[in-house]
Amino acid sequence: MIVNGEARPFTPGLTLWGLLRDLGTEPARVAVAVNDDFYPGARVPDRELKEGDVIEIVRIIGGG
Repeated sequence: MIVNGEARPFTPGLTLWGLLRDLGTEPARVAVAVNDDFYPGARVPDRELKEGDVIEIVRIIGGG
């Protein structure tokens, strides 16, 4: 499994929310791409991850 360009050990049964929790990241404050699927902000699903998944996590920063 690749997370933000870095190899990460795969844990069977790990979900996307579990990964975000392990990384100390609030799902509502990020946009996530898993392979070809893109999930903005609060729409990040709690889906099970697979060994070959490529995940990109981008923090949403408000400004003005």
